[in-house]
Amino acid sequence: MKKPINIRNSVIVILCVTIITLAVGFIVLSIELETKKNQVFDISFKKIDKVTSIRGGNIEPIGDIKILSEGKILDMNFTLSNVHDELIYKATIKNEGTISARIIDILETPEYSKSLSTSIKPLSISYTDIEGKILEAGEETEIKISVVYNPTEKQGKKNISLKLGLITKSNNK
Repeated sequence: MKKPINIRNSVIVILCVTIITLAVGFIVLSIELETKKNQVFDISFKKIDKVTSIRGGNIEPIGDIKILSEGKILDMNFTLSNVHDELIYKATIKNEGTISARIIDILETPEYSKSLSTSIKPLSISYTDIEGKILEAGEETEIKISVVYNPTEKQGKKNISLKLGLITKSNNK
């Protein structure tokens, strides 16, 4: 008769140990989820400043840049009137999140630098390559955007619209 009681006590002890192990596991999991829940991913354009404006003639080149979509897109419109006009802007990109982030690419719309470059001639657009740049929480970086009216036989007022968008991802593994 003693054997069934020992087996029953052994089963009860095993069940108690299992319940305690599950409770400890859920506590650890809950703490881990709480830390993940408080992580914020927020990388965006914060400000845009005109660095320089060079006049090639009597009319000042004009640039109008707006930050859209909660800081994810720069909407730019430029008007250059004379050969040698140049506009340079500096855009600040900041990681205001709590986790590190990687800049995958800057999406240019339309892609003047590749397929449509002949459509905007004699203007040329260039910007700093920050592809692959990692920003830690609170860190910022700058991208320089330059629009130049190159010398050519065709002259006259040129307007151009461009959008630059951030493509980013969390750098946490």
